[in-house]
Amino acid sequence: MSDPANIALAALLHDLGKLYQRAYWGHAPEGVSDWSHPAYTEWAIRQHRRLFEQAGLEPDWLAQTAARHHEGWSNKPQYQPQTPEGWCVALADTYASRERLEVDEKGSRAPDTPLKSVFANLRVQETYGQRDHGYSMVEAGREVGLKLGGAYPQARPNVSRDTYWRLAERLDGRLTELAKHSLGPEALLMNLLGIFQELLWNVPSDTQGEPDVSLFDHLRLTGAIAAALWAYHDGKATVEALRDETPEKFLLVLGDLGGIQGHIYRIQGAQTGVGGLAKRLRARSLEVSLAAEALGLELLQRTGFTPLQRIMSAGGKFYLLLPNTEAVHRALDAVRQGWEAWALQQGATLLPFLAAHPFAPGGFRAFSEVLKAAHQKLVEAKLKPLSSQLSTPYLTSGSTSLRPCRACGVRPAQSATDELCHGCERDGHMGRLIPKRTEIGFFPQDAPRPHYRFPAWQVALEASPAHTLRTRPDFTPAAHPWEVRLLAGHIPTLADALRQGRWRDLAEYQAWAKEQGLWEEEEEGRKADDPLTLAELAEFSTGAKYLGALMLDADRMGEAFATGFKDEEGQDSSSPSRIASLSRMLELFFAGEVLELIKNPQTYAKRLGWDELKAREKAARYPLIYSVYAGGDDLFLLGPWDVLLEFALDLQALYREFTQHPALTLSGGFVLVSPSLPIPLLAEAVQEAEQAAKNAGRNRLHLFGQGVPWDELRNLLPWVRDFRRHLEAEGKAGLSSALAYRLLRLWRGHQDEDEARRMRYKPLLAYALRERNEEIRKHYLQLTDHTQAAWQYLPVWVQWGLYLER
Repeated sequence: MSDPANIALAALLHDLGKLYQRAYWGHAPEGVSDWSHPAYTEWAIRQHRRLFEQAGLEPDWLAQTAARHHEGWSNKPQYQPQTPEGWCVALADTYASRERLEVDEKGSRAPDTPLKSVFANLRVQETYGQRDHGYSMVEAGREVGLKLGGAYPQARPNVSRDTYWRLAERLDGRLTELAKHSLGPEALLMNLLGIFQELLWNVPSDTQGEPDVSLFDHLRLTGAIAAALWAYHDGKATVEALRDETPEKFLLVLGDLGGIQGHIYRIQGAQTGVGGLAKRLRARSLEVSLAAEALGLELLQRTGFTPLQRIMSAGGKFYLLLPNTEAVHRALDAVRQGWEAWALQQGATLLPFLAAHPFAPGGFRAFSEVLKAAHQKLVEAKLKPLSSQLSTPYLTSGSTSLRPCRACGVRPAQSATDELCHGCERDGHMGRLIPKRTEIGFFPQDAPRPHYRFPAWQVALEASPAHTLRTRPDFTPAAHPWEVRLLAGHIPTLADALRQGRWRDLAEYQAWAKEQGLWEEEEEGRKADDPLTLAELAEFSTGAKYLGALMLDADRMGEAFATGFKDEEGQDSSSPSRIASLSRMLELFFAGEVLELIKNPQTYAKRLGWDELKAREKAARYPLIYSVYAGGDDLFLLGPWDVLLEFALDLQALYREFTQHPALTLSGGFVLVSPSLPIPLLAEAVQEAEQAAKNAGRNRLHLFGQGVPWDELRNLLPWVRDFRRHLEAEGKAGLSSALAYRLLRLWRGHQDEDEARRMRYKPLLAYALRERNEEIRKHYLQLTDHTQAAWQYLPVWVQWGLYLER
């Protein structure tokens, strides 16, 4: 029973009794020895003994090892650790929860304390988040469990003994369902991890101290620490050796991929097959995410650990908690060498980096400092890319063709007649399949085609018995290891186009698209679930038929992770559970909530204050937005330009609701371009716009040449609507495009002239409006107040309105 996986399982279960304790508050069921949560943990494990026995575990050993994890409970010796295994779990519990108070439970509060957002006590720019809100366990009209659109703090959250009862009932149902499968140890561990993610994400781990860490985050971190600690001692540790905090027992491994943007955007032209740009962009973005997953999984496989050790993962980067042993260091070197060889064979467009930082158990007391040191090691690693392969030539004499691939321009084409390399040909197939699949499988070999090839894994868009990622929040138990990872994003399809209501069926849409010169035929014909091309997306824009590009990034996240958990006195409370929770919640928003807003905007109708008509309009238009990348703390979207601008405002409002922290804001860049613009140039333009927003002070969107704070941008919407209405009107009741351009010239003159002459625009504006009717004159003479936002940001609403009317 002393295998690291078994120790990890005991640690993963150690505080499960807190859920049942609160569900049965005051009415303990038969078989529970007393009111404390370890007693409930022990009882719950024995209630599901069949599940553990089928996986080869002894339920009584598991129950006692999990329950005996409180060293400080001198008045309850039955819950003090007695064995090395028990001490390993107890120490891991302590290391994972530096935020927790070690007290007896006699003073426990009734089960109505909600989980606070991890953003609540985050100190950024000397401010904190909303501290008196919490998460509901069950929202009205919703089922129990994690659902997109539900992770938003509320002033009066629904938390009670009854909600705990519903969670416990659902958990028992999940575990009973899981017991129907024949499970190995890893499959059991990963199923439990997924089920806990579903049901324990909004359960506070600690209700006696600060309840801002979920039971899910605490359990998974405790399991990871226990597995690493036990493996460091090679399963033969004494209690004294386990308690010795002098050695550097742990290794924080960081994995990262360099060259991501260049790899994704390096597409030479649109003539790379039907919808070549649209399909390849999404396929390459997915490839980057899966490469990071495969890199981490290979290292875990070589060292004998499960994905439980992946304590953070987002944006093509991961953090693994491993034991600081020679075997792990050898595995690191082997994986690094294999991946650098792979990268060189692929043209070195993606550069794999691995860095490791050893630390003693005391590092858990200020985990942000451990992260800082590990990041420094990663910076040093990035100074020596492909260090194990620099003497290896890229192209050898055995290459079949030296002609560059027509799509990427990096790898060689397959032959003189096949203009694409194998990778870009695969991207075309993958891009077409992504909208149709919901599972991603990692295969040691013989994966279904098409698939990505990485050093130790082949990855296909089908489930694998080895390891499967679910790209939707589906937590159904299965016989194989799985995780919910929202990686697939969204690609608009022909079915999304048909929902606009302009065409009765695909044949009618096809006839229209051919007439517009937009239709591109696949060899097997295009079906309703096939992706739209970028040219088709541009055609759905109102007014000018341009493609919009939006790039958004979360502000001050570096500060949040580095110093956000230090209070005014400098006290550091950056426990690994808090750090991991912060990373997980950011990933949930950018990889989950963003995609839900695109695909099912009605989910947020009440939260964002839409009426029924507005919700229906957004439900028809937002699915036309194409997520090139969404994850970590940033995103890149394409779509009809006017739809994308409307979406950006809704997304910013949603992020504000999600974090409820005044200093946690978004900065973004928006451009509208021809759909035929080369992707590298498009990416460069929108990146420059995003950087301009950051440089202008953050918390704003840079569009039409100006960085506008979000609230000011909302206030400009009535000006956009009135301006558009006036452009549509005729005669003196309207506004000609010539007069519109006159407004732009007056604004530029006001910016460029010296201080003494800047106000000349005011009489010139009055003169330009002299022949308009009273309504027009009164409306636009408001612009003579040069302090008003409508004048300061005039180019934004004028150009916005002009493009809507082109």
